[in-house]
Amino acid sequence: MMQKYWRVAAVAFVVVATFLVREPAHAQSRVNNDFVVTHVRVFDGARTLQDTHVAVTGGVIRAVGGDLAPWKGLPALDGTGLTLVPGLIDAHTHVRDAEELRQALRFGVTTMLDMGATELLPPDQLFAVRAAAGVTNNMSDLRAAGYMAPPSDAALPTPSVSSVGAKQFVEMRRAEGSNYLKILLAGVRSITTGVRNLDEPTIRTLVETAHANGMLAVAHVETLDDVGLALSAGIDGLAHVWRRGGANAEVAGRIAKLGVFVSATLAIPDGYLPEGRAGLLADPRFLSVLSNSLKQQLSRTFAPRTIVASAEQLRASLDAHVAGVRSLHEAGARLLIGTDASRNNPAAHGISVHREMELFSNAGLSPAEILTAATASSAEAFRLADRGRILPGRRADLLLVRGDPTSDLLSIRDIVRIWKSGVEVDRTVTDR
Repeated sequence: MMQKYWRVAAVAFVVVATFLVREPAHAQSRVNNDFVVTHVRVFDGARTLQDTHVAVTGGVIRAVGGDLAPWKGLPALDGTGLTLVPGLIDAHTHVRDAEELRQALRFGVTTMLDMGATELLPPDQLFAVRAAAGVTNNMSDLRAAGYMAPPSDAALPTPSVSSVGAKQFVEMRRAEGSNYLKILLAGVRSITTGVRNLDEPTIRTLVETAHANGMLAVAHVETLDDVGLALSAGIDGLAHVWRRGGANAEVAGRIAKLGVFVSATLAIPDGYLPEGRAGLLADPRFLSVLSNSLKQQLSRTFAPRTIVASAEQLRASLDAHVAGVRSLHEAGARLLIGTDASRNNPAAHGISVHREMELFSNAGLSPAEILTAATASSAEAFRLADRGRILPGRRADLLLVRGDPTSDLLSIRDIVRIWKSGVEVDRTVTDR
């Protein structure tokens, strides 16, 4: 175990050192960036404050409103006509490298929650990227699940749950540095490929062991049966809304009653259709921060992995997902903004958060509710007590935008400045 620890530590050291060298010198010089934003509208993650000010020193929010006198010596930025919101949180991503964290940050996503390492980026390398993100100013902060707990006969380059037992599987994830546990329930794939799903006693043991180790347990779900298994096992959160069946008031009510959070990932079924991604590419507010690689991803044609579907079927699938989210919202369930962004699917890091938020409007959420889902709700769900709100003592992960996104949601795209821990983000794109 110690040998593995030192190997991971060595990888982390090399990666952190590499990214510190690669970070622009001007970004390093702004580490202690202290300032006040005055006369600004503030959406603090839960409520809106008009014509107020926010003081930041040492990367921490020191005051919201009140007397400006204690901060009169700080550089001031006039926020008239602008809105300050907490940095956005993508509650479901799959990260390959540091460049994806840089890309996400350019779109105001200051925290990324990775939901499963793969053989392409195993946990030791993923956690090294996480360590680098924690000490640099030009990458989104990162939390990660490491290897997920798959169906018993699914292939991942790690001992399976069936081979080592549920308790040991979780303890291995905790020992290697996972922030939370991800459990894969593959109801649709079990139908189409014959992969056997985990049973309820095993899922319960995974969840209980995670809780005993101070970890949250999140389940990937595809069907209503998957949801039922996860809820019966005491799961904390669901990754994805069920893919089939549409609105379901009974299941949504049960999810809400149990306090289980849901990251719906509507950007995936939406991404199989051309309209949403084309809209992101054409939005003039994004043109200056679109890299060549991002343009290519948003322009590619993607097809669902489990079915070959017509355009009509794909639209029906998206409608069913949106209807599921609507029933969750009406039941009062906690919804999070998560995209399932990955290099190999239609949701792209950073920019697809803005499409996910737009899609939530179709499910009946108000702009303020959507902003909460993208900030405070994700921070609270994943126990990130230092972010997600604009309150004294919180990290100064901030997004300054033109207009009022609490009434016109899409104005969240009109970004003026971004700060990570009080350091202004350089949004320059070199790959254009």
